[in-house]
Amino acid sequence: MQLIWFEKQMTEEPHERGVYFYDASDEDAPHCAYRVSTDFEVIEGNRMPLWLEVEAISDVTSPHWGARVELVNGAPRIVSLGFETRYGFDIGREVKVSDFQVTQKVIYDFYSAFTAALDKDGEPVRRIGDVLGDRSIRDFLQQRRTGRKRLRTPDYERAAQIYRENIDGTPTQAVSDAFGVGIRQGGNIVAECRRRQLLPPTRQGRKRA
Repeated sequence: MQLIWFEKQMTEEPHERGVYFYDASDEDAPHCAYRVSTDFEVIEGNRMPLWLEVEAISDVTSPHWGARVELVNGAPRIVSLGFETRYGFDIGREVKVSDFQVTQKVIYDFYSAFTAALDKDGEPVRRIGDVLGDRSIRDFLQQRRTGRKRLRTPDYERAAQIYRENIDGTPTQAVSDAFGVGIRQGGNIVAECRRRQLLPPTRQGRKRA
């Protein structure tokens, strides 16, 4: 199996290739090479590339890695992922379970960099240095991948109100039903409401609102 994407024959067109820096202002910062489709699908006002291949430019002591993402049923999915110890164990090391944490970066750092909201003229919105814009795209990708929307403060305020309104019945179930999630996730929402002090603290087995 060929693990390093940029060393295999690539016939897909059209696409662009380049280097992605973790810190665009520092050419010595860690970086990755990439190839990305210039064909896109627009979903909920966001332009998403059909595929992305990214390859780590890592130091010699760490395993080299490469990954491919494809847009599948409207959500970015990692379809291939490979690691390789390139310089032997005299310098490098074996692949570890912790190395697979890179899967989060593949989607939420690299694929998100090529996903863009469209303005009223249908042009992609540039968001260099736009922390809120980056967060919005990441939330959008998480929702596409998991089917769940990340909750904001107004959502937790609404959950706390629903809990209070149903305190004499099954308040956690009422929250679960209102948000379309299972009872366990509903319990997590209620717990977060308490952490945010939207609901008072409680003792095990006693409901308080």
